[in-house]
Amino acid sequence: MSVDRAKTLIAMVLTLLVFGLGAKNAHASELTAIKITPYFTVHYAPADPYLAESITESANDELKRISAQLGYRVERGKPFPLLVYRTHYAFIKEGGLEDKYTVGTARSSDEAIAVDASGAFVTSKLALTHELTHVIIFRILGSKAYMMPLWMNEGLAKYESEDYSETDRALVADAAANDTLIPLYDLSSSFPKDRIDLSYAESGSAARYFIDRYGESAPKVLLAELDRTGSFDKAMKKATGKDGDEFIAEWSHSIGSRFGMLRIGRIAGALGGMFMAILAIIAFLVRRKQKIQASKEWEWEQFEESMRRQLDDRHR
Repeated sequence: MSVDRAKTLIAMVLTLLVFGLGAKNAHASELTAIKITPYFTVHYAPADPYLAESITESANDELKRISAQLGYRVERGKPFPLLVYRTHYAFIKEGGLEDKYTVGTARSSDEAIAVDASGAFVTSKLALTHELTHVIIFRILGSKAYMMPLWMNEGLAKYESEDYSETDRALVADAAANDTLIPLYDLSSSFPKDRIDLSYAESGSAARYFIDRYGESAPKVLLAELDRTGSFDKAMKKATGKDGDEFIAEWSHSIGSRFGMLRIGRIAGALGGMFMAILAIIAFLVRRKQKIQASKEWEWEQFEESMRRQLDDRHR
């Protein structure tokens, strides 16, 4: 797999949200060592304690940062389970995962995070931060977590864990130019497997627009109101003044405005190409007609010359 292709799979490999399911391997065979901190119960391979220490430090820092942005008051005595795998193979095998490019999972039932810390596809910090965002959302919303559309959940996780990449920007721009964007309505509960890259790119774009347009406090307001009312529309109304459908329409319009000229340019280019092809065909037909006409004129001249010679021979 190429590096670029791996990058476009970041969203997919980073997030496998599991709602309401218990851990299949809460204490996986390789992770026999345990480190308990005020905020995490870390399960790791005893052969690599330094990796576990590094991941735990990052987790503590990112927990405080993300919690402040999302409106979660960090609680001691309620640690998140954190499973740290030092190889991608062990992470996939012991997690029982079907997709071989997954590098992180987050469960709603026990708020457990599992990460591939090998760095084989993305940095361990990026994977950790993405999944940590999900479990913080789970903890804020509790049983109401399923009321959060998947595109917003994943979009916030992407916003917290990575910059808006050129790869994601290009995916959205290309889809907008070709009129093949996936409606956000269709990304509320699942992402189509055949368009996974675009699904995550759109989710990241929508969440980033949400924050850029309505401020850094918008996610905090959204989550607090969603927790209070259990209604995504009411929560969006509180955060933006618009319900979910109105926000989606606004984001879609912004994307159309931003990349509309690219679409027009492509259409113009296609029409221009067709026009040039038509001109080439016309030029060919005109040239062919000219050649035929010239050939006929030459043949007629040859006929007249032959007749003159015959007449001259008779007069001699």
